[in-house]
Amino acid sequence: MQIIWVSGPVGKIKTFNLTLKNLIILLASVAFALVLLGALFQLIGFRMAIELNPSFLRKMGNLHSATEIENLKHFYGSKLQEIQKQVEINNRLVIDLQDQNKKLVNLATPQVMQKEKSILTSSGGPFIPPGIKDETSVLGALGESLAYLKNINQQLALISVITDKQIDWIVGKPLSMPVPESPNLSSGYGRRIDPFTNTWSEHIGLDFPGSSGNTIYAAGSGVVKFAGWDNAYGQSVIIDHGDGYTSRYAHASQILITQGSKVNLKQPIALIGTTGRSTGPHLHFEIMKNGVAVNPADFLIGLNH
Repeated sequence: MQIIWVSGPVGKIKTFNLTLKNLIILLASVAFALVLLGALFQLIGFRMAIELNPSFLRKMGNLHSATEIENLKHFYGSKLQEIQKQVEINNRLVIDLQDQNKKLVNLATPQVMQKEKSILTSSGGPFIPPGIKDETSVLGALGESLAYLKNINQQLALISVITDKQIDWIVGKPLSMPVPESPNLSSGYGRRIDPFTNTWSEHIGLDFPGSSGNTIYAAGSGVVKFAGWDNAYGQSVIIDHGDGYTSRYAHASQILITQGSKVNLKQPIALIGTTGRSTGPHLHFEIMKNGVAVNPADFLIGLNH
C-alpha cells in the first residue's frame, strides 16, 4: 500500500510504502507511548495525593500511623463506654420492671391470696453486667457488650412470660364482680336471721339485689362444673377456676352456658331471677376453696362492703 503526501498546492509530493510490518511497528509504538503517558499521569497523581492529602492515600493503602491508631483506639473506646452506659441503663430498667410487676400483682390480688401467687415467681436475681476491663481488646469488649445486651433481652423475655402467667392466674380466679351494676349487698356472709324460718342460720355467700333478667357475669375464667337445677339454689351455675377454687351463681331465671364449657372472665353466664329458695330476684354468690366456703367479700374487687 502506498500513501501519497502533498505538503501544499505547489509542494513536493512524497510517497510512503505502508507494509504490514510497518503497520505493526507503528501500532506498537503508539501503544507503548500511551502506556508511558498513563504511567506518567499516575505518578504525577500519586505525588500530588501524597502532598495534598496524605491521610487519604494511607486509607487507600490501608496504612495508619501510630497517632491514627491511638485516635482509633480512643474513638472505639468512647463508643464502648457509651454501650456500657446503655447496658447499665437497661439493667436498671429491668430491675424497675420487676419491682413494678410485683406492685401491680399485689394491687390486683386480694390480701387472702397474696401467699398463693408466690408459686409463680421465678428464682434468681437481676442481671448486673460487670465492667469492661481496660486491657480487654476492642473486639473482645464489643463481644462482651453484645453478650450483656442479649442477657438483658433474655431477662426481659423471662419477665414477660412470668407476668403473662401471673395475669392468667389472676384472671382465672373469682375476683371480678358478678353483677357490676349492683356493687351493694342485700345480705352478707356469715350468721343471719333466715328469711323463711326467722331463726339464726349460716349464710355462706353474698346476696346481690337486682331486677329479673339482669345479666350475671363470670367472676373469673374457668370450666363450668355444673349448670342446672338445684332445689335450694334453683337455676344455678358452678365454675371451676382451678387451684381448688369454685364459684356458685344461684337463683337465676335463665342459664346461658352449658356444663363442661369453658368461660372467660366477665362472660355472661345467666340472668338474675328468684328460682329455688328465694324471697325475690337477686344473685346468691359463693366462693369455695377446696370444698370449704370462704367469704367472697375478701376476694371481689370493687365490692362496697
